[in-house]
Amino acid sequence: MSLCICTIVSANYLAYATVLGASIREHHPDCSFEVLVVDRPTQAVLDALAGTGLKARFAQDLGLAEFEQLAYQFDILELNTALKPTFLKRLLGEGHEQVVYLDPDIRCYAPLTPVLDGLRSKDVLLTPHALRPVLDGERPSDIDFLRNGVHNLGFVALRRGPCANELLDWWESRCLSHGYNDPAFGVFVDQKWMDLAPCCFEGVGLLRHPGCNVAYWNLHERQLADGAHGVEVNGQALHFFHFSGIDVHDTSVLSRHQTRHSLARLPVVRRLLETYVQALREAGHLSLKGLPYGFGTLDDGTPIHGLMRRALPALGPDARQVSRPFAAASAFQQQLRAAGLHGIPAAGPVHTRNLHDQGRRLTLANALVRGLARVLGLGRLQMLVRYAAFLSRESHLPAVLLRKPFRMDHRARDDAAGQPHSS
Repeated sequence: MSLCICTIVSANYLAYATVLGASIREHHPDCSFEVLVVDRPTQAVLDALAGTGLKARFAQDLGLAEFEQLAYQFDILELNTALKPTFLKRLLGEGHEQVVYLDPDIRCYAPLTPVLDGLRSKDVLLTPHALRPVLDGERPSDIDFLRNGVHNLGFVALRRGPCANELLDWWESRCLSHGYNDPAFGVFVDQKWMDLAPCCFEGVGLLRHPGCNVAYWNLHERQLADGAHGVEVNGQALHFFHFSGIDVHDTSVLSRHQTRHSLARLPVVRRLLETYVQALREAGHLSLKGLPYGFGTLDDGTPIHGLMRRALPALGPDARQVSRPFAAASAFQQQLRAAGLHGIPAAGPVHTRNLHDQGRRLTLANALVRGLARVLGLGRLQMLVRYAAFLSRESHLPAVLLRKPFRMDHRARDDAAGQPHSS
């Protein structure tokens, strides 16, 4: 059977794809390894890509209508993940019988035998974040999985056939329409949608092998140890480890996304991390990571703030008239400037894991809330807070600034309705 393993990166992650590809060639020398590069093909990017020896294509080559609009309205994470179903459809359409997607920050340590065995009886395979609950109060918790998705979409495997085609058509339509990083609205890029997949598609199965997609989110249930033929997980072979959220400058930290595990108590994991980071360095990551994201600025170099991105879908049907969203001199960008949606300073990452580290800003914000409670009364303040939460979702705040109506429908884009444009 024709096996294809694939990944998706922007140029700053090319070293990750290189390390992943090397590990795949070691264990599957006859399979095809395909890379989708989500970036502009500048000379610097083309030179970097040539140095990796990877077999790659650019996202612009997928044939999606209104690609420039997608590249503008989605940030780098959202665009990389939104294009995943389209890329998988293309690879299956090119004749591969089995297609396995792996995130670029994965490394293989043994052949993907459990995956290929699973595809004998199932059309689509997913890996849940965890197979056992953990109630220690640390992160990630079951609440995090409910927010961000039951399954980790750093892995998905498909067998060519009607079930995979139907699932990819549906998944593509949702990702291209609503592939936002917006857990408060109930969506998280490409991942949260797959909570529905086992319910809606009979051919979807769960890969429960402990050695597949091992990562910080499931180490509470998986014990890694050295075995006779390599690292084992709960007594079975380690097939692939997902190094999500690592810091290449600090190998004492397992992941910035978790609070549960210390590498001091996980010597085998620490060794895997150290050798992985060394491989990234040898692949040139320290220089490649500085490549600027081609869809991160307007054509005059102005950085694109998240609110500027969300302003495009806020236009509703008028968004289709914006043919050059990255053009600083365009009527669209002039409209944003008139609405104050330009020159927005970066606020920095604030989330539930670091909220209490905000110090003075948090103190001032809480004082403002108490003042508003006295002025407005608790009932009106509660209404205001609920409205503020509503404004924080999707493109609602830019819609207010642009004097546009809220878009409350969840319809798919016309170019994401399962048509054969991406085959």
